[in-house]
Amino acid sequence: MKKCIQLTALFILMVTQTGCIQKEIIDDVNIILASGYDSSGGELTGTVVVPVYQKQQPVKSEILEEQAVLTRDLLTNLQRKSSDPLVYGKLQVALFGEELAKKGFKDLLDSLQRDASVGSRVYLAVGRKSASEILRGQYGIRGTAVYLSNLIRHNIESRDLSRENLHLFLYNMYDKGKDAYLPILELSGKDELEISGVALFDEDRMVAEVPSDKMIFFKLLTDQYMEGTYTMALKDGVKVSVKSITSHKKVRMKSEDSVKIDIKLEGHIREYTGKKITPAVVKKVESEFKKTVEKECLALIEQFQSLDIDPVGIGDQASHTFRGFKIKEWKKNYRNVKADVNADIIVNESGVID
Repeated sequence: MKKCIQLTALFILMVTQTGCIQKEIIDDVNIILASGYDSSGGELTGTVVVPVYQKQQPVKSEILEEQAVLTRDLLTNLQRKSSDPLVYGKLQVALFGEELAKKGFKDLLDSLQRDASVGSRVYLAVGRKSASEILRGQYGIRGTAVYLSNLIRHNIESRDLSRENLHLFLYNMYDKGKDAYLPILELSGKDELEISGVALFDEDRMVAEVPSDKMIFFKLLTDQYMEGTYTMALKDGVKVSVKSITSHKKVRMKSEDSVKIDIKLEGHIREYTGKKITPAVVKKVESEFKKTVEKECLALIEQFQSLDIDPVGIGDQASHTFRGFKIKEWKKNYRNVKADVNADIIVNESGVID
């Protein structure tokens, strides 16, 4: 009995002491919440954001920057500038400068993937021109990293950005029948950011981009909407805004050189500049929206084919459809695959129909 009490007391002591030790460790490290990488001549420039918390004041961001030839030396060099050990334990966002993205950054991705402290859901993005310049901005009151993370998450959940993170990028990059993509972040003013498009990749190299006004169609092809908004002009000059858009898609191989993509989209009218919403108006909106979706989605697919990239994953679907599928033969024939896009549009009006 006495021995049991002693063991219980020892166990409680160990647990409480472990908690204290962990707290001391956290207090004595600089936690990197955002990192950025740029190409600078023959070297890499690494920029990290460390939050500085102050009582009843907005979170400040401490910026550390260093250069190195090898990826593994960046963190080592950055450590020399930090007052406490730098750790990636809560990394939220990693940015890659546009020049670096066009050259490729597989080594950096490999480094992040191998670091057990880096989560697979870390957001990745391309920084227009310079990742360093973006990270040096002051955004909101919760710090740069939280702002960037929330910007990307919000646009995935409620706007036109397709889902992406470290895990999904690596999965798409290494998938033989699919290619990766990332959002492009761009400064739109002093300490103001916007998502200005989607970067398209061939393996780890950025080869093209989808502009912001085409992102809705890119998302229809690569992801699904849970809540979106789209404004369109009808032929008579009247404008209509469709909101609460939900969608899903299905890719079907009709043959080895023919694919059909079915897109189902539902939403309801939020604003209408015409005189009155009638059943005829609703049908017109559905018809025009259908034509626009089919035309724009097909144009994107043809662009992808001309670049020999496949962010939609048509090759991935083909590999699961045909026996004896050979990726080399598929890549040779990919440009010649005929695509057919069929959109099923259902629009509900939000007012009273006469």
